[in-house]
Amino acid sequence: MSESSSTVDQAWLASAVVADSPEAIVVTDPQGRIDLWNAGAAKMFGYSAEDALGASLDLIIPVKLRDRHWRGYEHTMETGVTKYGDTLLGVPATHQDGRQLSIEFSVALLRDDAGTIVGIAAVMREVSERRATEKALRAKLAEAERTVTALGAKVADLTNRMTRPTMSVQGWSEQPCTTTSFDA
Repeated sequence: MSESSSTVDQAWLASAVVADSPEAIVVTDPQGRIDLWNAGAAKMFGYSAEDALGASLDLIIPVKLRDRHWRGYEHTMETGVTKYGDTLLGVPATHQDGRQLSIEFSVALLRDDAGTIVGIAAVMREVSERRATEKALRAKLAEAERTVTALGAKVADLTNRMTRPTMSVQGWSEQPCTTTSFDA
């Protein structure tokens, strides 16, 4: 470690990273109330820190997903285990103006010195534009696959139609032979 980095106040450094991160960084207590809401979260979700601090995470969780979210949250608080670990998770979220966002996030369980979970930190990134592009690309790929399948069927049909007359010209026919002798 260099001399200059060893003199940096680590608490200040961590605070500066959180404050200036373009990513949304949110910390909640064991009941799911928001304890930390950085500028990235304010920009992403539209709520000021003043509005978000002390509020429930329901601020950003779509109504239809809340029951599932809280079951998982409570399970994590009780067991100290999150099924997502260090996996990046993609979920829908809600902006203050009501529009749906696509976000990806990872979580870290926060523990006190005794090992008790005192909260969860989430680092989130909005990926709505990327998700929309991926969805459009999947639709175009499906359309291209349907076109290729249809073209394949047309080529097979054309090949069959072209082969039958050629076989007839070459002397092959599906008609039964009407003579038993080749003497004309």
